[in-house]
Order: sequence, then structure tokens, then C-alpha cells
Amino acid sequence: MSSVAGRDLGHIETVRALAALSVAVFHFSHYTNGTNFLINSDDARNITIHGAQGVELFYIVSGFIIPFALHRAGYAITDYFRYLGKRLSRLYPPYLITILAIISMNFILCKFIWHIDFDIHFKQVIVNVFFLADLFPEWGWINPVFATLEVEIQFYLLIGILFPFMMKNNGFYLLISAALLLLGMLTRDTDTALVNMPYFLTGFNVFYLMQNGNKWISGLIQLSILFCLYRYFQWPDLFVSILGFVLILWLPRKLTLFKTTGKISYSYYLIHGLLGGWFLYFTSSLPSWSNYPWLYFLLALAISWVGAFILYQLIEKPCLRWSASIQYKRNETKK
Repeated sequence: MSSVAGRDLGHIETVRALAALSVAVFHFSHYTNGTNFLINSDDARNITIHGAQGVELFYIVSGFIIPFALHRAGYAITDYFRYLGKRLSRLYPPYLITILAIISMNFILCKFIWHIDFDIHFKQVIVNVFFLADLFPEWGWINPVFATLEVEIQFYLLIGILFPFMMKNNGFYLLISAALLLLGMLTRDTDTALVNMPYFLTGFNVFYLMQNGNKWISGLIQLSILFCLYRYFQWPDLFVSILGFVLILWLPRKLTLFKTTGKISYSYYLIHGLLGGWFLYFTSSLPSWSNYPWLYFLLALAISWVGAFILYQLIEKPCLRWSASIQYKRNETKK
């Protein structure tokens, strides 16, 4: 099996799009105005509830694409802080803009719609900006979605240190993977990158298989991952790991389905709750909301998509260029 470095990986955008849309489908189909769900069919919601596994699909994509980018760039441990600069310069500005948008929207609603005092806690803003809400639960997340970004950043911090060692040889890869899975199983009372390591390792394992072609080692790791998911998680978690492995490994490399949605998937993930959620909130009193729920469901998806596209063009896209300008010791192709 040839090296992964020179491969066309356009299909990754399709997988990202599926992950982002799945999460939005879950959130909007389970939206409630306090009396009724938007989608009142229990059967439909029992299906769309599995869209929540889009989060785990994002983890799998990160587990693949981060090692891919590090390998292609000739990453060394001495590049660790440049690597963090590349990741955070891409992720942080859209995240901060989203926090600002949520606070601004709440201010407008309190001041002009609800006519109540706007109460903002500076400490809550700080713990959200620095992903510390889990350490200070009395303040909590401004948006619960942000908790998953904390897990992503923990993975970035960890893999930047471990990647060079995991790529040394099969023995190191086996040992480190086993240690990560074990630590995750021993700390299951918290939602961290270690607990979600079966998903990140699924993505890493696809990368390792494509790069080294060692089916025996990759097969052993994947069986260990599936065992952990079967033993300690639920069947949808097991399914999404298998699905993510299959999609990344076997989808056509030049697949362009949902290419634009894949590109804006991070912005979509950040902003869909704000735009789609508030759209459903303001329309929930209309008679047609109950009569044509799927129409409002699709409109929520579409409005969120347009907002995400604007956020991508104005903020995320320039951040991608900024991230690409941070070089390691040798020149690299833009991720």
C-alpha cells in the first residue's frame, strides 16, 4: 500500500459534511417549544437521535487528518508550539466570534424582546474562552456544543507529543495505543480526549494502515478499539467507529459530494444552534409550525448553512490562510 502523503483526500470533506449535518439533524428534530417537539413522530426522532454520533465522526476525522497533516509536513517534536499555533489560529477566531454572537443575541433579546435585565457573568465568558467550563461547572458552557471542542483541543495537545513516537515502529504504536485505550477506560467518569480515544484512534489507525500498509498491526488495534466500544459504550458508538473507518478508507478519493458543506463544516457546527435554534424559537408560535414541521426543519438547516457559509468566508477562510502561513522547519503543502 503506497504512502498516504501524496494521496488525494477530497472525500474527507464529504465525511465532515455528513458529521456536521448529522449533528444539526439531531438538534433540530429534537427541538421543543416547551410543549411539543418540532418533529412529533417518535419513530422519526428515534432515528434522528443517532445524528448525535456525528460528534464521534468528527473525532474520527480529526484522528485521521491531524496525523496525515503532521506526516506530510515532516513534523518533529521541536515543531510542537508551531503546530499548536497552526491549529489554534484556525479554530479560535471562529469560536470567539460565535461566543460574541451568542452574547450579543442574548443582549438584544433581553433588552428589546423580553424586556428583562441582561445578566452576563464575566467568569463564565472566561471559562468558555479557555475551555475550562468542566473545571468550573457552576458557570457551565455558553453552548453545550463547545464541550466537544474542548475534547478536540485536548486531542491536539496530546497527539502533537505522541505522534513522533507512535510513528517510530509497530511496537511503539501498539504500546501507546494500548495505553491510551486503557487510560480512557479507567477515566470514564469525565468526557475527555482519553475517554473518546477509541474514535480518535480509529482515524489514526486508518492513517497508519494507509501509510505503512501493515494490516496485521492495524487489524489488531482496530479489534481492540471495537472491543472497548462494545464493552464500555453503546451500539451506535460501535457502529459509527466502523462507519468512519470504512468511509475514510474506501470512499472514492475524488468524491466531491457536499464538498462546500464539508469545507464550512466547522463553522456550521459552531453556529447551527444559534441560527437554526433561534429561527425555530421565533417561529414556534405560528400555526404552520405544527402543521408543516419538516418545512421548518429544512429551513433551520438551510438558514444555518447560509450563516455558516458567511462565517467561513469572513472569518474561517482567512484563518486557514493564517494557519498555513505558520511553517515548520521545511516548507509544507497547505492542508
